[in-house]
Amino acid sequence: MIELSELYRIARNAEQLLLPLATAPTEILVEKLKPRDEDYAAVFVGDAVKRARDGYAMMWSKPPKALGKASQTKIKAFAAQADAFATENEFSREFPGGYRTVAAQLQPDKIWLVWKLFEAGGDVGMSYDGLVWLRDRWAWFPKPWRILAVPTTN
Repeated sequence: MIELSELYRIARNAEQLLLPLATAPTEILVEKLKPRDEDYAAVFVGDAVKRARDGYAMMWSKPPKALGKASQTKIKAFAAQADAFATENEFSREFPGGYRTVAAQLQPDKIWLVWKLFEAGGDVGMSYDGLVWLRDRWAWFPKPWRILAVPTTN
Protein backbone atom coordinates (compact mmCIF):
# COMPACT_ATOMS: atom_id res chain seq x y z
CA MET A 1 0.00 0.00 0.00
CA ILE A 2 1.23 3.47 -0.86
CA GLU A 3 2.00 5.88 1.97
CA LEU A 4 -0.48 8.56 2.98
CA SER A 5 2.04 11.35 2.34
CA GLU A 6 2.46 10.16 -1.26
CA LEU A 7 -1.31 10.06 -1.81
CA TYR A 8 -1.55 13.58 -0.42
CA ARG A 9 1.19 14.79 -2.81
CA ILE A 10 -0.53 13.13 -5.77
CA ALA A 11 -3.86 14.76 -4.88
CA ARG A 12 -2.28 18.22 -4.58
CA ASN A 13 -0.58 17.82 -7.97
CA ALA A 14 -3.85 16.71 -9.53
CA GLU A 15 -5.59 19.80 -8.17
CA GLN A 16 -3.18 21.95 -10.18
CA LEU A 17 -4.21 20.10 -13.34
CA LEU A 18 -7.93 19.97 -12.61
CA LEU A 19 -8.70 23.53 -11.57
CA PRO A 20 -7.90 25.07 -14.98
CA LEU A 21 -9.80 22.20 -16.67
CA ALA A 22 -12.97 22.99 -14.72
CA THR A 23 -14.01 25.66 -17.21
CA ALA A 24 -11.93 24.52 -20.18
CA PRO A 25 -13.59 23.88 -23.54
CA THR A 26 -14.66 20.31 -24.22
CA GLU A 27 -11.82 19.66 -26.67
CA ILE A 28 -9.22 20.50 -24.00
CA LEU A 29 -10.97 18.29 -21.45
CA VAL A 30 -10.99 15.41 -23.94
CA GLU A 31 -7.35 15.97 -24.90
CA LYS A 32 -6.17 15.93 -21.28
CA LEU A 33 -8.38 13.23 -19.72
CA LYS A 34 -9.81 10.85 -22.34
CA PRO A 35 -8.40 7.34 -21.84
CA ARG A 36 -6.35 5.78 -24.60
CA ASP A 37 -7.20 2.29 -25.80
CA GLU A 38 -4.32 0.73 -23.84
CA ASP A 39 -5.40 2.42 -20.61
CA TYR A 40 -8.32 0.07 -20.03
CA ALA A 41 -6.10 -2.97 -19.45
CA ALA A 42 -3.89 -0.85 -17.18
CA VAL A 43 -6.86 0.16 -15.00
CA PHE A 44 -9.29 -2.78 -15.09
CA VAL A 45 -8.92 -6.56 -14.82
CA GLY A 46 -10.42 -9.53 -16.64
CA ASP A 47 -13.64 -9.04 -18.57
CA ALA A 48 -14.02 -5.60 -16.95
CA VAL A 49 -11.50 -4.32 -19.53
CA LYS A 50 -13.93 -4.85 -22.42
CA ARG A 51 -16.99 -3.68 -20.47
CA ALA A 52 -15.16 -0.50 -19.45
CA ARG A 53 -13.90 0.14 -22.98
CA ASP A 54 -17.41 -0.26 -24.40
CA GLY A 55 -19.12 1.73 -21.64
CA TYR A 56 -16.76 4.66 -21.63
CA ALA A 57 -16.75 4.83 -25.45
CA MET A 58 -20.38 5.95 -25.17
CA MET A 59 -19.52 8.58 -22.57
CA TRP A 60 -16.60 9.97 -24.52
CA SER A 61 -18.63 10.14 -27.75
CA LYS A 62 -20.58 12.95 -25.99
CA PRO A 63 -18.12 14.35 -23.44
CA PRO A 64 -19.13 16.88 -20.80
CA LYS A 65 -19.14 20.51 -21.89
CA ALA A 66 -17.53 21.75 -18.67
CA LEU A 67 -16.90 20.42 -15.20
CA GLY A 68 -17.53 23.57 -13.20
CA LYS A 69 -18.50 27.20 -13.22
CA ALA A 70 -16.17 30.19 -13.47
CA SER A 71 -17.09 31.08 -9.88
CA GLN A 72 -15.80 27.72 -8.61
CA THR A 73 -12.18 28.67 -8.00
CA LYS A 74 -11.35 26.22 -5.21
CA ILE A 75 -10.69 22.51 -5.45
CA LYS A 76 -10.11 19.71 -2.98
CA ALA A 77 -8.96 16.27 -4.12
CA PHE A 78 -8.42 12.94 -2.37
CA ALA A 79 -6.41 10.00 -3.67
CA ALA A 80 -6.51 6.29 -2.85
CA GLN A 81 -4.99 3.14 -4.23
CA ALA A 82 -7.62 0.82 -5.75
CA ASP A 83 -6.86 -2.00 -3.31
CA ALA A 84 -8.21 0.23 -0.52
CA PHE A 85 -11.72 0.20 -2.02
CA ALA A 86 -12.48 -3.33 -0.86
CA THR A 87 -13.07 -2.17 2.74
CA GLU A 88 -14.13 0.92 4.68
CA ASN A 89 -10.96 2.74 5.69
CA GLU A 90 -9.35 6.18 5.85
CA PHE A 91 -8.48 6.02 2.15
CA SER A 92 -11.76 4.71 0.74
CA ARG A 93 -14.21 6.76 2.78
CA GLU A 94 -13.77 9.84 0.59
CA PHE A 95 -14.95 7.85 -2.45
CA PRO A 96 -18.53 7.02 -3.43
CA GLY A 97 -19.75 3.66 -2.10
CA GLY A 98 -19.98 2.26 -5.62
CA TYR A 99 -16.21 1.80 -5.62
CA ARG A 100 -16.62 -1.00 -3.08
CA THR A 101 -18.82 -2.93 -5.49
CA VAL A 102 -16.21 -2.87 -8.27
CA ALA A 103 -12.98 -3.05 -6.25
CA ALA A 104 -12.19 -6.57 -7.49
CA GLN A 105 -12.48 -5.37 -11.10
CA LEU A 106 -9.83 -2.67 -10.72
CA GLN A 107 -6.06 -3.07 -10.98
CA PRO A 108 -5.15 -2.93 -7.27
CA ASP A 109 -2.07 -0.73 -7.61
CA LYS A 110 -3.66 2.16 -9.53
CA ILE A 111 -4.18 5.51 -7.81
CA TRP A 112 -7.72 6.89 -8.12
CA LEU A 113 -8.86 10.41 -7.37
CA VAL A 114 -12.06 12.16 -6.31
CA TRP A 115 -12.37 15.93 -6.29
CA LYS A 116 -14.78 18.71 -5.52
CA LEU A 117 -15.03 22.15 -7.09
CA PHE A 118 -16.52 24.94 -5.01
CA GLU A 119 -16.66 28.69 -4.65
CA ALA A 120 -14.20 30.51 -2.40
CA GLY A 121 -15.55 30.62 1.14
CA GLY A 122 -18.07 27.86 0.43
CA ASP A 123 -18.13 24.14 1.01
CA VAL A 124 -20.91 23.14 -1.39
CA GLY A 125 -19.98 22.35 -4.96
CA MET A 126 -19.72 19.80 -7.71
CA SER A 127 -18.15 16.43 -6.88
CA TYR A 128 -16.36 14.23 -9.39
CA ASP A 129 -14.58 10.91 -9.29
CA GLY A 130 -12.70 8.43 -11.42
CA LEU A 131 -9.42 10.10 -12.30
CA VAL A 132 -6.67 7.45 -12.50
CA TRP A 133 -2.91 8.03 -12.50
CA LEU A 134 -1.15 6.17 -15.33
CA ARG A 135 2.56 6.79 -14.64
CA ASP A 136 2.84 9.88 -16.83
CA ARG A 137 -0.69 11.27 -17.09
CA TRP A 138 -4.23 11.08 -15.82
CA ALA A 139 -7.20 9.34 -17.48
CA TRP A 140 -10.82 9.82 -16.44
CA PHE A 141 -13.11 6.85 -15.73
CA PRO A 142 -16.05 8.40 -13.83
CA LYS A 143 -18.49 6.27 -11.83
CA PRO A 144 -16.98 2.91 -12.79
CA TRP A 145 -19.66 1.01 -10.85
CA ARG A 146 -22.25 2.19 -13.40
CA ILE A 147 -20.13 1.09 -16.34
CA LEU A 148 -19.09 -2.25 -14.84
CA ALA A 149 -22.47 -3.27 -13.46
CA VAL A 150 -23.43 -6.66 -14.78
CA PRO A 151 -27.10 -6.62 -15.79
CA THR A 152 -29.20 -9.17 -13.94
CA THR A 153 -31.53 -11.49 -15.79
CA ASN A 154 -34.89 -12.62 -14.43
